[in-house]
Amino acid sequence: MSATLRPSGALKSYIGERDEVQVESGRTVRETLVLLGIPPEIIALVVVNGEQQAKDYVIQEGDTIKALAVIGGG
Repeated sequence: MSATLRPSGALKSYIGERDEVQVESGRTVRETLVLLGIPPEIIALVVVNGEQQAKDYVIQEGDTIKALAVIGGG
């Protein structure tokens, strides 16, 4: 069972600059990020199937997850 994670911008560097990666369902978004080496604290927004979700959302088979990072500036 799998789902698709699509990180935005600089987050792609954590998955080899790919546009998306297949991830297992049954884990939370937070757990999945950690397994991929993406620090959950740098994620500002998680969108699953077009709806905003918490990082504690449990990934379901067939989900499409978009992760957006905190944007810094100054």
